[in-house]
Amino acid sequence: MPSRLRFKSWWGCAMVSAVLLGSPVWADEVTHRWNAIKDSGDAALISQFRENFPNSQYDLDALVILAALISQTDTGDALASGAVTFTGLLSGFGSSLESYSLSTLLKASPVFPPIEGLPEEYWKDQTCSTCHEWTQASLCTQATVYTKDENVHRLNIKHPLGRPFKEALRAWAEGGCQ
Repeated sequence: MPSRLRFKSWWGCAMVSAVLLGSPVWADEVTHRWNAIKDSGDAALISQFRENFPNSQYDLDALVILAALISQTDTGDALASGAVTFTGLLSGFGSSLESYSLSTLLKASPVFPPIEGLPEEYWKDQTCSTCHEWTQASLCTQATVYTKDENVHRLNIKHPLGRPFKEALRAWAEGGCQ
């Protein structure tokens, strides 16, 4: 007697159909979402995409578009609304940085240890100035590192204030560190 395959859900049937027919059941979610927002011109949507899919194949494209949107100018000389400045409030980099400026973040406590495995008593409730002597000029020099294509991988290296901080630094440097 021939055996019959029985599926308890449509999912099993769909997966077998996809394998037999050689086509995906649905489009790749990351690609679908990227295609839906990439031309939106909405920095908040692109930032949210980067938070939801931090290491996707579209991450660099999203970063480039986000940086362009944030440091975009109306006249080519004046800062556009939403551009990153040293003392201005950050927006478009996720909720963890909202209501902070770069200058105030330098006085903030780390979210992650500066060195993996470092006991909390050495870094928790400390500030950047505990180990660094950041000035606007020295921070600009560091931020400029993130603007070079060969250094974009550095955005994925864990930072005590999180990846969005590095993205804000990059946008600030691309806008001239004002």
